[in-house]
Amino acid sequence: MKKFKWSALLTIFLISTSSTYAGTAPTVVQDSLQKLYPNINMGAVAWSQDQGYYLGNFNYNGYNVRAFFNGNGQCMMAETDLQTLDDVPSAVYNSFTMSDFASYTVRDVTLVDFPKWQPIYVILVGQPNLEGSTQLFYNPYGQILRQRSTVGLTDILGPSTFL
Repeated sequence: MKKFKWSALLTIFLISTSSTYAGTAPTVVQDSLQKLYPNINMGAVAWSQDQGYYLGNFNYNGYNVRAFFNGNGQCMMAETDLQTLDDVPSAVYNSFTMSDFASYTVRDVTLVDFPKWQPIYVILVGQPNLEGSTQLFYNPYGQILRQRSTVGLTDILGPSTFL
């Protein structure tokens, strides 16, 4: 009976600790996010973990943003969901419209920012009635850096793609 009580107490402690942890990030990470996005409502940030990074998901200036931080509070990358080609640089837009993928349906457009690299624009395209999509990676000058199929990918656009 005594063993059962200790097991029950330990289980309750582990459950309460994990549910307390869910949705939070260390103070150093939260402070770093606040510095990068000074007007952010910190109460509206949804925190999780993804591939060893703290992931803050929030709205900023009308866009959905996902920022990835290491345990020291350094932002490793941030993804801004632009959704359409309306907010990409003209060089990216022109390069895409002149590519073999111009006739494809644009499913999503994401700006990926890095602290020490140039930003990358990722255009997700597909064709009606065909499974899968293709990601096109552009630098701000319209040069295509790479393309890849999303068929079979579990991490379509996350840290393992870039870091």
